[in-house]
Amino acid sequence: MQKDIYNKTGKIQLSVEEQLRQTFGRGNFRDAGSVPSTMASATLSEQITVRQSPIDQSHTAGFDAWMRARGDAAGSVFTADTIADKYGVVKGSYTSIALPSSESYQVKCIKAGPAKESLELASEPLPAALEWGEVLVTLQLAPINPADLYTARTGGMYGDKQSAVPCVAGHDGVGVVTKVRKGVKDLAHGDWVVPAVTHLGSWRTLAVWKEADLLKLPKETLPIEHAAVFRELCLAYRLLEDHGNLKPGDCVILNAANSTVGRVIIQLCHLLQLRCVAVVRECEQPLEGFVQLANRLKALGASLVIQDSGSLKVELEKVKFFAKPKLGLDCVGGASALRLSDALAQGGQLVIYGCMGGKTPSWPWQSWVFKDLQVKGFNLRKWILRNSKQLPTMLDALGKLVMADKLQVAYTEYSFPAEFCEALDHAMSAGKGTKILLRFVESDQSPESNQPENKL
Repeated sequence: MQKDIYNKTGKIQLSVEEQLRQTFGRGNFRDAGSVPSTMASATLSEQITVRQSPIDQSHTAGFDAWMRARGDAAGSVFTADTIADKYGVVKGSYTSIALPSSESYQVKCIKAGPAKESLELASEPLPAALEWGEVLVTLQLAPINPADLYTARTGGMYGDKQSAVPCVAGHDGVGVVTKVRKGVKDLAHGDWVVPAVTHLGSWRTLAVWKEADLLKLPKETLPIEHAAVFRELCLAYRLLEDHGNLKPGDCVILNAANSTVGRVIIQLCHLLQLRCVAVVRECEQPLEGFVQLANRLKALGASLVIQDSGSLKVELEKVKFFAKPKLGLDCVGGASALRLSDALAQGGQLVIYGCMGGKTPSWPWQSWVFKDLQVKGFNLRKWILRNSKQLPTMLDALGKLVMADKLQVAYTEYSFPAEFCEALDHAMSAGKGTKILLRFVESDQSPESNQPENKL
């Protein structure tokens, strides 16, 4: 097949795995024999000449460098649209669009405390009309994430933001735009959208949101169930591409490896020919339970699965796993983060992208001075705000892997609102190994045909 295509076109057809390796990590995973490097064959003087060309030394280059040094404000140009986005538009200067008389079923956080006590089902009428820059969204699917349960437990807190209670619960989900207002520039009826910011309240059937708070997803890229876990897929991808300067054969170690993000990381490591040490919480069940979990993660591509206790460094030495981890990925915090960093190679990097354990890790000074430990944090939403132009390329790569069945996400659906209590119980259970999704519309209805009045 590939030979026939080459004979006809003169081009080699790459598999989805080969396409991933060609573009991932700034070319670090590319087959060295597939793309000639002119710079590698150049002499040192030739390389210096190229890098110090007259163009790079021009006044324009100096001005560009100065603009870059100014940060995000460097390219800001104030127009009527940007002023309207920042300061709003005076009511009365435009005509509002009336909305049908409908109610939105939703989950509200009414106080701080355990999820069973702080969350309640409710219904609330939609606003009478859409205002400037607003859209009506019919929610399709929303996950129940640890961040959602943390926000419920703390009474509306997530990250450095606090929502006043009562507030609608849920940070993530995917919905379909069913009505737009003047002032909306990039969204249209039928578009798929996900929250671009936290605290929007995605556990509801209908929502009126500002376009500026939403991110449009191309429908053809991912199945809608995977669009609902868009953040987990992208987070795993960015953690590996942006950190550790990884190359094939390098080793990555991560905790909470049985989470959705952890499982996606394991599969990407396998596709990128990286060794992956999967660390899971201590099993409350007998050894048989751990063996079953380890076999499942190894089937996804994990090189080694160990329990999150004692010394991970000693455990790796005990089983003669001599590939020192170059990158550690932590979303638990506390003692678990310390164990990961202790297992890293000299000069290794630990990236913190969550703190499910609720305890801040603290390192002894020897780790910084003698082990050259590097620790940094990562937040996907902030990355998207700064790098929106790179998002389509990443989604395209992930979509190809999903459609080729090279990247799998386990999920369990529950109907909302009828099965919400069951979904919440399942989401709070340990070792579930599946993402809990709330489905707001019937599976036999296409998103484009869903109208709010048909659902309520």
